[in-house]
Amino acid sequence: TTQDGLPLTGRMRIRLVLLSFLSVAQSHAATRPNLVLLLADDLGIGDLGCYGNKTLRTPNIDRLAEGGVKLTQHLAASPLCTPSRAAFMTGRYPIRSGMASEFLVGVYLFSASSGGLPTSEITFAKLLKGQGYSTALIGKWHLGTNCHNKSDFCHHPLSHGFDYFHGIPVTNLRDCKPGEGSVFTRGIRLLVFIPLQIIAVTLLTMVVLKYLGLVRVPPLVFFGLLCLAAMILGLLVCFLHYFRPLNCFLMRNHEITQQPLSYDNLMQRLVADAAQFIRRNAKKPFLLVLSYLHVHTALFSSKEFAGKSKHGAYGDAVEEMDWSVGGKANNWEGGIRVPGILRWPGVIQAGLEIDEPTSNMDVFPTVATLAGAPLPEDRIIDGRDLMPLLQGKTQHSDHEFLFHYCNFYLNAVRWHPRNSE
Repeated sequence: TTQDGLPLTGRMRIRLVLLSFLSVAQSHAATRPNLVLLLADDLGIGDLGCYGNKTLRTPNIDRLAEGGVKLTQHLAASPLCTPSRAAFMTGRYPIRSGMASEFLVGVYLFSASSGGLPTSEITFAKLLKGQGYSTALIGKWHLGTNCHNKSDFCHHPLSHGFDYFHGIPVTNLRDCKPGEGSVFTRGIRLLVFIPLQIIAVTLLTMVVLKYLGLVRVPPLVFFGLLCLAAMILGLLVCFLHYFRPLNCFLMRNHEITQQPLSYDNLMQRLVADAAQFIRRNAKKPFLLVLSYLHVHTALFSSKEFAGKSKHGAYGDAVEEMDWSVGGKANNWEGGIRVPGILRWPGVIQAGLEIDEPTSNMDVFPTVATLAGAPLPEDRIIDGRDLMPLLQGKTQHSDHEFLFHYCNFYLNAVRWHPRNSE
């Protein structure tokens, strides 16, 4: 549970954690820091040792917390992947950029989806690229790919300020891993099983009525209903067969490198690529966003971590994510209150805890300010620069209000009066 006593259960599936590791290369001035942002999916505030968990082993993340600042009231702008990531990238509530759905499904589920982060939005990657930074996103994007055809890439990371992308453009669904079930169970029941049951009952009723001589049913009607049932089953089989190769694939920049996606040593492959990016850009300022597929379903881990934790596949995934550092869907606190850790030796005091309300939208203005990039003046930026709070220049968060949306709809407002504790 959280420290407010609210449960962190499996029903609260979409959690977003921001682990921000700010470091300065020795060859650069402090005004041009290299920036490494570690973003995890579905990780709640009660899942890490540094936040009180006694049974999951996260020693590397715990060391980051010991050497930096731990935010205890850090909030995601949304309990869903797509809108929360849009807020993280732009520093704006997702409803401002059109990334909040008016319908039940608030995320992109298909690679063929025509929507995505609008080209008019400005990401912190775009700002830093303008300041001479090399920029990379490795891992999960989930903010759209194409607009009009499969090759325009208008919503792709490379169109939003990243020089390099290696990862998945959509999301990590259970359907992507054989044997893990499907997120479409409810839709399949509604669109397949219920119609098939209606057809079966209709056929049985007509057979009985015809046998009793009460009605006369032409054979063509029976044939038509059987064909309809066969068509529904055929469409289901095609969907289940083609969904994985068409939606679960790995990309490097604009090229598909693995289709369908294989989870074998996936974490190690992405982390190794992240390390190579850092080595390639060691002599110039860089921004690296390592956006984990962990611990969103489908849960996966390599053989070195499988079966080793006390919490099954979820625990194994958390512990593998923690290893890499050494190298969901509601507005209860379990859905939006997430770990936030920032480390910058010599600049940010080690071992500090901050209880003021902060947001994952705050990364945008913080990163932009550190890189010397002016904030856009033609739009509202909802995030606030964290550095005055982190360096002790102020004791109070700039957020008096934080708004919590479920898709398009406002669910709650957190009020932190400026003249009160």
